[in-house]
Amino acid sequence: MELGSVARFNEWWATNRVNPLLLKPHKRPLFFKISGYMKDRQIILLTGLRRVGKTTLAYQIIDELLKQKVNSLHIMYFSFDEKSANLDELIKAYEEGVLKKKIGEERIYVFLDEIQKCSDWESRIKILYDLYPNIKFIIMGSASVKISKKAKESLAGRMFEFHLWPLSFGEFIEWKGLKLYAKSIDLFQEQAMPLFSDYLRKGGFPEIIDEESDEKIKAYIKNSVIGQIIYRDLSEEFGVKDYELLNILVESVAVNPGMIINYDALSRNLKRSKTTIINYLFYLQYAMLIRFVSNFRGGFLVSSRKMRKAYISNTAISFALAEDFYSNSFMEKMAENFAVIETEAGNYFHNKYEVDIILKKGSKITPIEVKYGKPDIGSLLGFLDEFKIKNAVVVTKDIFDKKTIEGKQISFVPLWAFSINKDEYLKKPFQAD
Repeated sequence: MELGSVARFNEWWATNRVNPLLLKPHKRPLFFKISGYMKDRQIILLTGLRRVGKTTLAYQIIDELLKQKVNSLHIMYFSFDEKSANLDELIKAYEEGVLKKKIGEERIYVFLDEIQKCSDWESRIKILYDLYPNIKFIIMGSASVKISKKAKESLAGRMFEFHLWPLSFGEFIEWKGLKLYAKSIDLFQEQAMPLFSDYLRKGGFPEIIDEESDEKIKAYIKNSVIGQIIYRDLSEEFGVKDYELLNILVESVAVNPGMIINYDALSRNLKRSKTTIINYLFYLQYAMLIRFVSNFRGGFLVSSRKMRKAYISNTAISFALAEDFYSNSFMEKMAENFAVIETEAGNYFHNKYEVDIILKKGSKITPIEVKYGKPDIGSLLGFLDEFKIKNAVVVTKDIFDKKTIEGKQISFVPLWAFSINKDEYLKKPFQAD
């Protein structure tokens, strides 16, 4: 492998600094968390949707290492998104062309971006990890399902895994120069509501945080996120050629978040085999464009494979594809979708009663109902009564309240405030009786 192909990623070998244009002015909370693991031997695995800032975070960590007087030649970055390479040949070229010796007792930091595009990466990383105790691997990828599965299978005990989400609403408003105080958060509603609408259309993507043009925001999401994933990532990873089907499926979920997936109906309507529909939806989940939520059945021990709901992974995707994004009816769907994203919900309930989100922590269950319109909670109360649960959260558009209804403690909170302070709102339901 030519050294020049590696050197162009590593300007600091010559300058002893990271190009300031690559660093960006803000550091994400995950930067500080990962920094605390840099002295450990274990591999750091960082996943996240395209364009959420994984590469920027890597450059910031490299910049911090240089500030700590780490030898610049002991830090290597390589992106498989821009250049294909054999991992063994990459390390060999680095040893021979940069270090001028075999990797030995000195600490070496190796950053590998879009690792899922490197063939057999998990077994090669495992071998290199065991062979070179002083290599610190930081590997990144834009496909969480398969990367996490392979990493857990091959790198068990050798890895710390992190996920970089788009900017939270809390980060978004801080980057906008506003600071909210959790103890009096209700006083900020007039300021927060317009910012929250702005946040939903931008989806927390750092590069468009200050962009005001709807046309440019939509173009960015369609080209830099959806287009890159469909026409490049999934094509390279799975050999996918039916781009029309991928686009149809993404748009279907984006304009109707929370839709129940009926593979037979989709097969008939789209004139593709059921197997193809199943596979293509998996590909979109793999690429973090959509996510599934399962229906609890048979008590709370198992989730039904049927009646899975599909949600879009980021509200900006719906903004880019849905024509009626700001209509009241669509905002109700978007609020539910956003609450699913925020809580990382894996389940909802649809049987005798319907509840949008069911969270579990051990034996404790917290139901969350999203009511961006009129807060009708009859179904929620029925669910609480049947399963003998005392606490629930109702996410609203603009209502702050706490009520005791039929012996049940119900917290009402606007979605924007729930996003900022959800741990506090979820804490009480998870406490033991």
